[in-house]
Amino acid sequence: MTIRPDPAKIVVPRRQGEVLMEPSLCEMEAAAAHGAGGSESRRRGREHLLAAAAQWRRIIGADPPSGGAFDGPFILSGHQVEFYHPGVWAKVIIADELAKRTGGMAFDLLVDHDTVDHLGFDVPRESAGGEWAKRMIEFAPASSLPADALRAPGREQFEQWEAALASFPSTHTDTMAFWLGALAPGRETGDGGPAMGYSAWLSRARRRYEASLGIQAQHVPTSLLCAGPLWREFVHTWISHASDWTAAYNGHVEAYRRGKRIRSPNRPMPNLAREISGNGGTYELPFWIYAPGSARQRLMVETGGGASRILFQSERLGIGEVGAEDSGFVIRPRALTLTMYARLYFADFFIHGIGGALYDQITDGLLGELFGDVPSYGCVSAAWLLPLGEPADPEDVSALAHRRHHLEHNPQLALDAFTAGGPPAAVSGLLAERARLIEEIGRSLRGARRDRGEKLRRRGLFKQLHATNADLHAQMPAILRNLDHQLAAARHAAAQNKILQDREFFLGLHTTQSLRKLIRLLRG
Repeated sequence: MTIRPDPAKIVVPRRQGEVLMEPSLCEMEAAAAHGAGGSESRRRGREHLLAAAAQWRRIIGADPPSGGAFDGPFILSGHQVEFYHPGVWAKVIIADELAKRTGGMAFDLLVDHDTVDHLGFDVPRESAGGEWAKRMIEFAPASSLPADALRAPGREQFEQWEAALASFPSTHTDTMAFWLGALAPGRETGDGGPAMGYSAWLSRARRRYEASLGIQAQHVPTSLLCAGPLWREFVHTWISHASDWTAAYNGHVEAYRRGKRIRSPNRPMPNLAREISGNGGTYELPFWIYAPGSARQRLMVETGGGASRILFQSERLGIGEVGAEDSGFVIRPRALTLTMYARLYFADFFIHGIGGALYDQITDGLLGELFGDVPSYGCVSAAWLLPLGEPADPEDVSALAHRRHHLEHNPQLALDAFTAGGPPAAVSGLLAERARLIEEIGRSLRGARRDRGEKLRRRGLFKQLHATNADLHAQMPAILRNLDHQLAAARHAAAQNKILQDREFFLGLHTTQSLRKLIRLLRG
């Protein structure tokens, strides 16, 4: 049984308490319990995943899972290593819930081969004048290096960051206090301190917070998952089928664009480069390659002469060097190949966020064509907002804008409010002139003449009508002025609420009581 989200039902939750769970939690549970089969490669994958999770637990000082069976369903989710919002965290909560329901285990993949946009998070800030804005508070500038090369802040750097955060009242939550205590270097035993890796530093804090809430999802970084014999075989298979598989990849991406009427060649991801010459060619594969501690590059391979070679830093390397400890480089998956690898070898059920659930329609086609296997997955997200502002109705702005436009061209509709005792002579004259012009325009439109002279005459009548409307508004300037004030206030309120009701604020800005409500809502 294969289930997947209905793309038509994948809508970003925006209002407080809205949850996206597609398909339903019961359907996900049935698919997870059914599993994805017990092939030899999946057996090896499960062993590798368990070993990677155990290794990571030792690194971050986490306890082993207290429940779940090693032979039960494996439920996976994943995300970049960052200070993410409750809508992303919802995937972890549901992975844990499905594992509890099916007697399985939940795993959260830390995509530590991706770059990190911000080493910190946004905080809502109110000015002395009552204006709200978002302020990014970082402990260090963003880096072009992947997360697996970044380090946690040292004591002095952390304390400066902590002090900067403390100046914002919105950070004064019990959740944030817990997180900062877990993140603080040197305040407790374990591997903390300046030398700790960024991914381990962040994972340790989140894992401790999740454990305090009864969430048992095991964290596993992709740097550990995408290593070892199974990973090498996966990469080698792509290299050995470079010509056919890159053509298939591009075909499915292009079909997705056509189906979604996407014109940009870079959405949802660009095609793989291909240059065929003679009996070989040069092909871009959907992987990253980089030396530890350096920026990522797209993986290029060259085929011909009965052999395949990796092109890296002006060198041609044999594919036998993939995964070798002394090779000087690592290969990591890009978006489609990461979920392809995870769904093929590890997950009985995979939980995506909104973006992943949409692009994995492409992965489904590739999995079916290349491997003949399309494992199930679902989509989970939520809108869990800070208690700031009031939900804004976008129709307020559009309705006022429509009313303003309508009254600008029909000023007579607002006369009663300003001329209770009857319109003054000047206004009466303008109204009579307006009525005459409208009648003239009507006769012209209904008439049989369609020559250029009539069109020019009608254009002149419209010009006179606009001038008359302007003269009427000059007699009653408060009509549009009041509407302009209302429209400006509505637009300002909408802009402020876009900040205050932003669903992407870090989960640590919420109280634990609020997050427990989210957990109860998601668990059903």
